[in-house]
Amino acid sequence: MVQIQDKNKKCSPVKLLVLGSLRYLGRGWTFDDIEECTAISKEVHRVFFHAFIKFGSTTLYERMVTSPASAEEASSHMAEYAAAGLPGCIGSIDCTHIVTERCEYSLKNNHLGFKSSNTTRTYNLTCNHRRRILHSTAGGPGRWNDQTMVRLDQFISRVRDGLCFEDHRFQLESFDDRLGKVVRSTYSGVYVICDNGNLDWSCTVPPFTMTSQQDEIRWSKWLESMRKDVECTFGMMKGRWRILKAGVRLWGVLSVDEVWLTC
Repeated sequence: MVQIQDKNKKCSPVKLLVLGSLRYLGRGWTFDDIEECTAISKEVHRVFFHAFIKFGSTTLYERMVTSPASAEEASSHMAEYAAAGLPGCIGSIDCTHIVTERCEYSLKNNHLGFKSSNTTRTYNLTCNHRRRILHSTAGGPGRWNDQTMVRLDQFISRVRDGLCFEDHRFQLESFDDRLGKVVRSTYSGVYVICDNGNLDWSCTVPPFTMTSQQDEIRWSKWLESMRKDVECTFGMMKGRWRILKAGVRLWGVLSVDEVWLTC
């Protein structure tokens, strides 16, 4: 039995408020634009939007963005990397900057990053090969680089300290010059791939910076091609949510963090 909905039935005000918040995030509209389309006061939309991003950055984020905690949960994220010759890799990490148009004056100097002339917030993100986001940090000043943000990343810190995935085992092959043959070594835990801006930790694997060895050059190019997952994730997020690309016009850096986590 199919229920036929009356075309003349008006949309509820709550649905209009939710759709207005999504237009603000996804299309970069202003509250004045949303008022013209919904006949609801822009002040009502503004108050509801702040409640919406607070709910999105806490309840929705915790429900949708889940980090694996055991080797069994991590196996689904590591399958593509293992098939590509990177066993033990769980994802790729990098930082991105979001323009903050209305940063507090007392925080302006710290948020003037070296990559932009505007005040920005920076976020460290971890995703798998399918562009599924596994974890994101809270925002930091735009002046902070990747090495600072990775220290504040709780997911990477747990991996580095051996607090998770300690029961996972994987093998890597290397050539032993003394024996003259390829040997296999067993390791425990997992690692992530990154660029050369991160810290030199055992769980963060970057490509070689300067080398004349053809095998190392070929391996670095292969790792770079796999590491583009996180770059593609940033591009898809800023393409889907126009506010991340155009800049956040809300007052205060905490509102910018709530917008990022909601998106």
